[in-house]
Amino acid sequence: MSPECDHRPSDDVPYHGGDGDHGIRRAYTVTMDDRYERIVRFAAEHANRARIIEHKTAIVDLASAATVFDVTRAAATYVVETKEGVFAVIALASGHLRWRALGRALGLRQLHLASPDVVKDRTGYDVGTVGPLFLGIPAYMDRRLLPYDMIYCGTEDAHHTLAIDPQLIVEQNDVVGWFDGGEFTQRAQAM
Repeated sequence: MSPECDHRPSDDVPYHGGDGDHGIRRAYTVTMDDRYERIVRFAAEHANRARIIEHKTAIVDLASAATVFDVTRAAATYVVETKEGVFAVIALASGHLRWRALGRALGLRQLHLASPDVVKDRTGYDVGTVGPLFLGIPAYMDRRLLPYDMIYCGTEDAHHTLAIDPQLIVEQNDVVGWFDGGEFTQRAQAM
């Protein structure tokens, strides 16, 4: 187990957040084991609102997730880049978001998924393993997550899932805006 919050500063990096929040932030090097262990500790500290589910199946997509939990309650965390900065988008995982329309609705220009390097540099997570905790960037959140008592999220470890009260995600993040993901989900195309 890694030491409590053993994060080492690496470099000063420019920060461009929402609402004109700009400046310099200290970037931290966090290893996968550190991040996963932080999530495990967090779940233990909030045991009445979060827990870790261990499973033999590696979760790499919704099909594999469906063998472990109800995917209609799965949350995906995306990292996006815009003219206004880098943000997290926490949404129900069951549909594909229409990014351009979502960006317009949120008032974000040129919204697109961040490159793997940007995701790693800004959050410490690798693409495909981003969970909703310890992001270090402002977040936009899908209102459709809130009615559930528990939702299922990534932990950076494909064999462990975080079941968490969505309100706890709100409390642990800098949520700068809300959206209804149902308005921005791609419709299935007719044959």
